[in-house]
Amino acid sequence: MCRLLGYLGPTIQLEEILYKPKHSLIVQSYQPLEMQEALLNADGYGVGWYHPTRHSQPFIYRSISPIWNDQNLPPLSRYVESN
Repeated sequence: MCRLLGYLGPTIQLEEILYKPKHSLIVQSYQPLEMQEALLNADGYGVGWYHPTRHSQPFIYRSISPIWNDQNLPPLSRYVESN
Protein backbone atom coordinates (compact mmCIF):
# COMPACT_ATOMS: atom_id res chain seq x y z
CA MET A 1 0.00 0.00 0.00
CA CYS A 2 1.36 3.40 -0.97
CA ARG A 3 1.29 6.05 1.73
CA LEU A 4 1.40 9.76 1.03
CA LEU A 5 1.91 12.60 3.46
CA GLY A 6 1.73 16.31 2.79
CA TYR A 7 2.54 19.15 5.14
CA LEU A 8 1.82 22.87 4.89
CA GLY A 9 2.40 25.00 7.96
CA PRO A 10 5.09 26.55 10.11
CA THR A 11 8.67 25.42 9.52
CA ILE A 12 9.19 21.92 10.89
CA GLN A 13 11.92 19.29 10.82
CA LEU A 14 11.27 16.27 8.62
CA GLU A 15 11.83 14.09 11.70
CA GLU A 16 8.70 15.58 13.31
CA ILE A 17 6.41 14.12 10.67
CA LEU A 18 8.29 10.94 9.71
CA TYR A 19 9.34 9.57 13.11
CA LYS A 20 7.57 11.30 16.00
CA PRO A 21 3.84 10.52 15.47
CA LYS A 22 2.64 7.40 17.31
CA HIS A 23 1.79 5.54 14.08
CA SER A 24 4.25 7.39 11.83
CA LEU A 25 5.03 6.48 8.24
CA ILE A 26 8.14 4.71 9.50
CA VAL A 27 6.09 2.56 11.88
CA GLN A 28 3.50 1.91 9.17
CA SER A 29 6.23 0.46 6.96
CA TYR A 30 7.19 -2.31 9.41
CA GLN A 31 4.01 -2.60 11.50
CA PRO A 32 1.05 -1.94 9.17
CA LEU A 33 -2.37 -2.13 10.79
CA GLU A 34 -4.45 -2.47 7.62
CA MET A 35 -2.22 -4.42 5.22
CA GLN A 36 -3.51 -7.99 5.11
CA GLU A 37 -1.25 -9.60 2.48
CA ALA A 38 2.14 -9.06 4.13
CA LEU A 39 3.82 -8.40 7.47
CA LEU A 40 5.79 -5.34 6.43
CA ASN A 41 6.42 -2.97 3.56
CA ALA A 42 9.79 -3.73 1.96
CA ASP A 43 9.46 -1.37 -1.01
CA GLY A 44 11.51 1.71 -1.70
CA TYR A 45 10.37 5.22 -0.86
CA GLY A 46 11.00 8.87 -1.55
CA VAL A 47 10.84 12.15 0.33
CA GLY A 48 10.63 15.58 -1.26
CA TRP A 49 10.65 19.04 0.28
CA TYR A 50 11.08 22.71 -0.45
CA HIS A 51 13.50 24.76 1.59
CA PRO A 52 11.87 28.03 2.68
CA THR A 53 14.76 30.30 1.60
CA ARG A 54 17.41 28.41 -0.40
CA HIS A 55 15.92 27.23 -3.70
CA SER A 56 12.63 27.31 -5.58
CA GLN A 57 12.89 23.69 -6.80
CA PRO A 58 12.15 20.78 -4.45
CA PHE A 59 14.89 18.48 -3.23
CA ILE A 60 14.02 14.79 -3.64
CA TYR A 61 15.65 11.94 -1.72
CA ARG A 62 14.87 8.46 -3.09
CA SER A 63 15.84 4.94 -2.14
CA ILE A 64 15.05 1.49 -3.51
CA SER A 65 15.53 0.13 0.03
CA PRO A 66 12.70 0.12 2.57
CA ILE A 67 12.40 3.25 4.68
CA TRP A 68 12.98 1.26 7.89
CA ASN A 69 16.33 0.03 6.53
CA ASP A 70 17.80 3.40 5.52
CA GLN A 71 20.53 4.42 7.97
CA ASN A 72 20.92 7.82 6.32
CA LEU A 73 17.34 9.00 6.79
CA PRO A 74 17.26 9.49 10.60
CA PRO A 75 20.18 11.97 10.72
CA LEU A 76 19.01 13.62 7.50
CA SER A 77 15.49 14.06 8.88
CA ARG A 78 16.86 15.86 11.95
CA TYR A 79 18.64 18.36 9.71
CA VAL A 80 16.06 18.98 6.97
CA GLU A 81 13.31 21.48 7.61
CA SER A 82 10.56 22.87 5.46
CA ASN A 83 7.17 24.49 5.72
